[in-house]
Amino acid sequence: MSAGAESKLQPCIGSPPICLAPSLALTSACLCGGAPGSHWHRDVVPPPEVPGHQDSRTDGRVVGERCARHRVCALVLAVLVALVLALAAALAVQSAGRRGGNADAPAAPVPGCPWDWVGYRTVCCYLSREEGSWEWSQERCSSLGASLAVLKRGWEMELLWRLKGNVAYWLGLRRRGERLEWVDGSSFNQTFLVGGRGECVYLNDRDLASSSCSQPRPYLCSKPQALMGQS
Repeated sequence: MSAGAESKLQPCIGSPPICLAPSLALTSACLCGGAPGSHWHRDVVPPPEVPGHQDSRTDGRVVGERCARHRVCALVLAVLVALVLALAAALAVQSAGRRGGNADAPAAPVPGCPWDWVGYRTVCCYLSREEGSWEWSQERCSSLGASLAVLKRGWEMELLWRLKGNVAYWLGLRRRGERLEWVDGSSFNQTFLVGGRGECVYLNDRDLASSSCSQPRPYLCSKPQALMGQS
């Protein structure tokens, strides 16, 4: 028996049926004559259609699905935001710890020169205001942890010519017999011309010259740059 079709158990004969009040269920029942042994008369009655009821159920289901999806999205978004905030806080704490640790750490030493010395590249130079003999000048430079200036590279000579002005300074170059020798024991390589036949060499206007070692002159000391804080 298909849905919506009538189903009759047995027709009432000779007496009108007594029907029970139908409900929203699919069936209603009728009793023939109300006498004992009477037969039931059953009809399949479809439930009444409520206008727009099916559409409202469909719309409600769609809205519910959307709300469920929105709740899931909101939950995922909240979790992501919490993770980002936690990561940012961890990075901030780590950065602050590094800054605090570095603040107490001593600065890395860098090459430098003492006060009143002139530094250029890897060399420190000291231009004195005192005058004395070549030997006395060498002793003064030694007391400062240096020596009379040794010039082996062209840029060193250019630097000293710019610094000296019109003053003739003793250099750490001296004649030993027929050869010229620096105070560090190395030989003069003839890079620069030395005028005169004196024993001790000094820095002239634009060249090197020699004279008696007893001649009083200011002196020029040089030494390698050292790390700051070290002698």
